[in-house]
Amino acid sequence: MSGRAAAKPTKPSGSRKASKGGFQFGAAARRWAFVGGFTLALLVGLPLAHALLGDAGAILLGTFAFGFVVGRMTMRR
Repeated sequence: MSGRAAAKPTKPSGSRKASKGGFQFGAAARRWAFVGGFTLALLVGLPLAHALLGDAGAILLGTFAFGFVVGRMTMRR
């Protein structure tokens, strides 16, 4: 035998189980957190877009954002 020690097989990083400790949101709480975060982002983002891009840019950005939210809320799981 050679003088080298046998290398230990390593587990792939994807095989670890997620820890169950800590607080986990339910489906309804995740949905409302998404709605709240998106609403807050729009309350800041639309006036900023209006200041930087003008009326047409803010309207286009708002339309795109609203379509994104409606698509996320109505997609099948």
